[in-house]
Amino acid sequence: MPPIRILHLITGLGLGGAETWLARLLSRLPRERFDCRVVSLLDITGEHGQLVERIRHLGVPVESLGLRRGVPSPGAACQLVSLLRQWRPQVLQTWLYHADLLGLLAARVSGCGAAVSWGLRSGYMDFSRYSFSTRLTVRACALLSAWPEAVTANSLAGAEHHMAALGYVPRKLVVLENGVDGALFRPAAEARLRLRSEWGVDENALLIGLVARLDPMKGHAVFCQAARLVLEQFPSARLVFCGPGTEAAGPIRGQVDGRAGELDGLLARHGLEAAAIRLGRRDDMAQVLAALDVLALPSLGEGFPNALAEALACGVPSACLDVGEARRVAGPGGVLAGAQASGPDASRETQAAALAQCLMQVLELSPHERMEMGALGRAHVLAHFGLDGAAERWAAHFESLAAGR
Repeated sequence: MPPIRILHLITGLGLGGAETWLARLLSRLPRERFDCRVVSLLDITGEHGQLVERIRHLGVPVESLGLRRGVPSPGAACQLVSLLRQWRPQVLQTWLYHADLLGLLAARVSGCGAAVSWGLRSGYMDFSRYSFSTRLTVRACALLSAWPEAVTANSLAGAEHHMAALGYVPRKLVVLENGVDGALFRPAAEARLRLRSEWGVDENALLIGLVARLDPMKGHAVFCQAARLVLEQFPSARLVFCGPGTEAAGPIRGQVDGRAGELDGLLARHGLEAAAIRLGRRDDMAQVLAALDVLALPSLGEGFPNALAEALACGVPSACLDVGEARRVAGPGGVLAGAQASGPDASRETQAAALAQCLMQVLELSPHERMEMGALGRAHVLAHFGLDGAAERWAAHFESLAAGR
């Protein structure tokens, strides 16, 4: 039997959660069962193409429609229609709202016969923080959500939010959580010592990490307010900021919606400049996570929190707001705030105070107790959210969509 042809359409190939998961999924889909191609809406030079070579190294072709953010292009849509007609995939898997909408319309216009499967990645979004075009795209997706053959979500919380709050009415809804590679993300004593030395931090110093791009929904403002409370009790603790937009000097590269210097302002407002270690984008995330004592998850809206699963796999306990699948992912490796303090209706002060209490609960443990908590978290996350199991569930989804096509 020839392999199933799958075209993955995604907004861009930068270092976001959906993009990183797509690359990991492709690394585990057997080539004898699946023939995959990836198409990016955005131009794949610069920040929107950071995962291109990783995917091509897997033997998966990558193309771009060459779009620029906020600039519509009928030519790009025609290019996608032409590609679908020529290659005739059996499955079109789309990732993120703009790709969902354009992919569905192009598949229907092309007449290629592909089963369309959308990919929902968020558990909650405050659309007042995003552009009008994004809000319009999501509204259009909700109106057309019964058209694709399937809608996938990486969390039950995200699926429920899209149906209850955004008006999605999918004909088939499938929850497919992400997975974490326990061979890559694992405790690493050598990396912990080496990176702490590079950062000028004592091996016994308490390191609190926030691993996320600078984005309205990732909760940097909540984290900084919580960190100020934590430092009152643990004044020698240090704060590790890692992800696009957290660079220490000059205009913030990878900034979201053009907001330069946002993190600088947050650190100054809360008096955190001296405690902050600002790493920006890193290619050694497994080592960075292994160097931490606790990971903070202050996100205001998450589906499946990749950074949380990866930190737990590295044996690092977590302190989280109760968003998306955080509670299920963290298991015994995390301390979570109550749902009322974590919800979108809670004030920033309430969220920050709750997160600070969770962080201090972890930091008050002895090093041995934190290690035991981290070990429990690693065992839990690998048992329930391992990469190979997640990839096989996706493979079964693709095979069910391709049946008879």
